[in-house]
Amino acid sequence: MSAETPLPWRTVRVLIATVLAAVFLWPGSGARAETTERESPIQGVLDSLESSHVHVDPAYESAFPPAAQERLSQAIESSGLDLYLVAVPLVDGDAWDGEATALVSVLHDRRGGERGHYLVHDGRGRYHGADFGPGSGGGGPAHYGALTASYVTEFEGSLLEQAEAAVETALSDDPAGAYEEAVRVYEEANPHRSVFWRGGNGTLVAVGGVVAVLLALVLGLLVRGRLTARRGRTRAASITQHAAFDNADRARLTSLVERGGRDLIEVGERLSALGSDGSLGPKATESLQRALDARSAAARVHDRMVAEGPTLPDAVGVLVLLDMAEEEMEAAARGSKPIRRGHCYANPLHGTGTKVTAWREFGGVRTIRVPLCVECARAVRERTRPAVLPAEYGGETLPYYEVPARHSVWAATGYGTLTDDLVQRIQRGDHRR
Repeated sequence: MSAETPLPWRTVRVLIATVLAAVFLWPGSGARAETTERESPIQGVLDSLESSHVHVDPAYESAFPPAAQERLSQAIESSGLDLYLVAVPLVDGDAWDGEATALVSVLHDRRGGERGHYLVHDGRGRYHGADFGPGSGGGGPAHYGALTASYVTEFEGSLLEQAEAAVETALSDDPAGAYEEAVRVYEEANPHRSVFWRGGNGTLVAVGGVVAVLLALVLGLLVRGRLTARRGRTRAASITQHAAFDNADRARLTSLVERGGRDLIEVGERLSALGSDGSLGPKATESLQRALDARSAAARVHDRMVAEGPTLPDAVGVLVLLDMAEEEMEAAARGSKPIRRGHCYANPLHGTGTKVTAWREFGGVRTIRVPLCVECARAVRERTRPAVLPAEYGGETLPYYEVPARHSVWAATGYGTLTDDLVQRIQRGDHRR
């Protein structure tokens, strides 16, 4: 949208979102809105981490005193591990929509490093651990530190108690081993609460159908969120995921479907505003039509989910199609060709910060060249499986791209990374197969 066209206001659900919107957002260019939302809130955290490994918002200082912050920061500094602990209030409607995963992704991107380990308080009484670097796809010191902190404090620890346990575990010689030991001790002390068994990478898996349903419901509430914002709506960008969070992907299905429905309305309103004055030139008009087609395709997929039941691949497909509409709207505003931003082939929720990478099949000699995010590209180079988007097919859970192409338009096109006719395929009904 051009600088002369004000962004439409959306319904703000909570008071804090209203305050932040008044401070950080104003009518202007999409680039300015994105900078204000994403860069300003993070800058204070970045500045603080220049001098300390621990950043605690003043709102939390009574529970996490400066002396304790300094003590933990010195311990991390002495260890040599590139570990950072951040505790800031996270609420729905803020710059990260209350999601620690989004904050971590922006924080790591702005720090510009390939390696890094982050412990971020999730605003719900726990710490979220994220690790970047070789071999961290299945969990690293921060990941196991955050998990261990919950168990050693029996899920009732204070902000400081959990931080101390998480840092101690992350700095230990064997974080994964410390996590396993913490779980063993917890289960022995609380046998009536031991309703989970652990996979090899620390993933918690529910035992029994009823427990699985309850777990999904709980995670659906805890992992609500949206994708990082760009020009008013969120793009399918920068939700940092690891293999251990595949179950969370499934649990957040309802949230993703609802997000797609809201974005469909917003994109539709902006498309109407963009073409309402009749001032677009021929190239811009063509881009506008392609944006309309992409939005219409997204609506078809969304309507099918509402009528027949949602799936994770379809919910992600709606968001990818809306991103395509965004690209065409940007091109229409500029009067130029759209800038194609390929989503991560392994998992489109990893975003559009991708680079075309050679991916050789496991145990074979065939190679494909597809766009991959930084973490997935690193996993491929190290001959490990990236954190892929899962799909259900034939009673099994497998990577979405392993579903036969005749049964999945997403597998057939790689969400538009393998072919440029995804929108056309949706229009002719391929998504109904």
